[in-house]
This record gives sequence, structure tokens and C-alpha cells, in this order.
Amino acid sequence: MSVYQSNTLSLYDHRCSPFSRYKTQFGLHSSTLTTLFCARLHLSTRNDNEPSPHLFSCYPFTSPMMTDSAKKIALTNADSWLGCSTACQLAEQLEEKCEGVELVCLACKPERLDKLKRYKNVRIEKVDYNDEKTLDKALSGVTCTVLIPENDEHRVESAKNTLTAMKKAEVKSCMMISVEGADGESSHLKELQSYHEIEEQVEQCESYLILRKSILHQCFLLWSHVVRESAEFPISTSKQSKMTPLDMYDLVCAVSTIVIEHCHHEDSFESPPATQPYQLDQECDQQIESWNFGGLGDHKNKTYTLTGPQKVTPECIAKDLTEITGKQIKVKEVERSELKKYLESLGERQRPLGQTLDRDRTIGDGDHDHIPISEIPVELFLDELDLINKGDAGFVSGDLEKIVGHPGNPVKNFLCKERDVFKPHRD
Repeated sequence: MSVYQSNTLSLYDHRCSPFSRYKTQFGLHSSTLTTLFCARLHLSTRNDNEPSPHLFSCYPFTSPMMTDSAKKIALTNADSWLGCSTACQLAEQLEEKCEGVELVCLACKPERLDKLKRYKNVRIEKVDYNDEKTLDKALSGVTCTVLIPENDEHRVESAKNTLTAMKKAEVKSCMMISVEGADGESSHLKELQSYHEIEEQVEQCESYLILRKSILHQCFLLWSHVVRESAEFPISTSKQSKMTPLDMYDLVCAVSTIVIEHCHHEDSFESPPATQPYQLDQECDQQIESWNFGGLGDHKNKTYTLTGPQKVTPECIAKDLTEITGKQIKVKEVERSELKKYLESLGERQRPLGQTLDRDRTIGDGDHDHIPISEIPVELFLDELDLINKGDAGFVSGDLEKIVGHPGNPVKNFLCKERDVFKPHRD
């Protein structure tokens, strides 16, 4: 046996404990470990002029298995308004910053996704969330899944089936888009409780991140008809109920930022200095722990509440609309049932999904078609308003700024951009 072979065996002998730990903790095969840790030999000035095993140091490097070209990110519920909008922005960002990364979009109705089909780095997978085989196929080779729950009454079951398939496919990380109030303390609100049940399942993942969104700016477009026609802003909260609306663009920006970090995380793992042998111990352990072979870095196993930068009330919204439209808009406090009746009367608006999502144009620009009402589950929306009315959604969290580096877009800016949607029609 050569000196090099002998010393290499000594190295593996000496390091068997951490190697075994990494294999157990991260589920890696020995062949993967040998590609991730390159033993570099330094000659000593020993009398026999033989390499000293004590001068070995382990230099991690990115295995071909972990390069960007091999990465796949999955996104569920891509055929929803929020899912498609998120996927479009994410596809653009990945194309620009993570060349070679594939975005796998899971959809029950892929025929609705013409917008997404334009992106070369997007693969659309038709799935049935009750069919294990379709989920297995879609999630094969994926390193991280952006879990956007379905809009129907089966969202909990669909999410559980997806998470089961993720575990089977060894998808290490999951980022869930949840809703404010899904902490389990509002169990009487059925829709919020369903999100809480999904969160509990997500927390069983090896590496997870939960993003609870507050009420979105774009939801205010649902009132444009009644604002134009009756100069009223009917809402099932009190006039002084505090809320912190979030721009959907900021939500999508947060998702994109974290996914980009995920894709580049391996490259940030630095080798220990050559002058310090056996640096695979404490410092290296900490880096690997953070790296987590496709994990979520500093965001791992956390729950954030993403809010807008300001507290506002329905009266504030009405005041802004008055200023924008030039017509006095009054808040009208109504019962949940009355607002539900209004929302359901809007009917489904025919609008391509995922359209006009960028900093210069927001959903609704260019015409008066809103978010399809089918894409805003009425009962969930009403639950969010009940949470606001209860006083449990009137805080600015600051979590958005932790991720994207800015506090977000104020709701007044959004309403100003959408002024034509709220103004009375003129012949």
C-alpha cells in the first residue's frame, strides 16, 4: 500500500465520527461524502521525508451533484393567481441569477399557464394531489419546494400528500406561503385553522420556512366596483380596525430572495485554511450545519409574518380613495354575510393569471379586470378580515425587511397606481 493510500485511510479512520454524523444527519451516501471532502496532503519536514497524517486537512468543494445545473425548485398550486404570479417572477430571477436551475411548476390545470410556458427554465407538471405517482414524478430531484396551498376545501389533504411525496423524494427543504392568524389561536376561523394544520405538517420537514402573509394590497381591487358605483367601502370590520396590508410583489420578492439564496448556498461554503489541519471540527461543522446541503441557511426552521410597513384602518383606505378619485368615499360597516354576498356577486373575472407582476405595473394595471374571484377564496378572505376586526393583525412585524432589505410598499402607493380602476367610468 502506498504512503498516500495509507495516510488517506488514517484520515478516514481519524474522522469516522463526523463523517458518520454527516451521513446520518444529511442522508448522504459514502460516495457523496468522498466527493464533498477532498483530502489534501501537505509534506512535513519529518526525518523520514514521508507525509504526515497530522498534516492532512479536509477541503470541502461543491460536488457536481450539487451544482446549479443539477438543481430543481418545485412550486405547487402554480395554476392559481398567486402561484402563477410567484412562478413568473421566480422564473425570471432564476434565469438571471441562477443559470441552469429548473423551476418545476405543479398544476392541476396546466392549460391555464400560457404565461409560464414562455420561460425556458420552467417545466410544468400536471399533477393530481391524490395520485402519488404524479407527485413522485414531479418532485424527483427537487431540492426545495415552495408550498402554496390549494384554494379549495381539500387544501389540507393536498398539502399532506405533497409533503409525503417530498419526504419520499428526499426533498430537504420546504418554504410554505401561509396566512396571518395561522398560529392556531383562531381555531374558530375554519380557513385559518386549515393553514395551521398544514403548518404543523411542514414543521416536520428537515428544513422549513413558513411565510405568513398579511392581507394583500391586491385584495382591495375587489372593492373597485362598489367604490366606482356607490362611493362606498363596505367592510366587515370596524372603521378603526388596524391592519398592515402587504403588496403581493413584496411577498413574491421575499420568496425569490430566499430561493436564490438556497440555490447559491453551497457556493458560500468556504474551505478551512491550509495552515490549520483538521478544521472539519467546530468551524467546519457550523458551516455545514448552516449549508445543510440544500437548506435554507439563516432562515431554517423559522416562521415569519410578512406585513406592510404601516398600520392603516378602513378609514385611512377610504381617505386615500377619496383623494385619489376626487369623490368622497365612505366606509360602510357591514356584517360578514353581507360582504360575502357582495364578493360572490362579482363572479369570476376573466383575466390571464400571473399578468403584470413587476415594480412598474401591478395586478389590475391597464384595465378594470380584477383578480379572479375564484382565486381569492371568499371564506378565507372573510376570515382574514375577522382576524383584523378582532385586533390580532394590526402590527408591523419587520420580517419582510429582514429578508429583502426594505420595509415594503405602502398601500397608498398601490392605490395611487390603481387610481383608474377606482375612478367612475366616463363615456
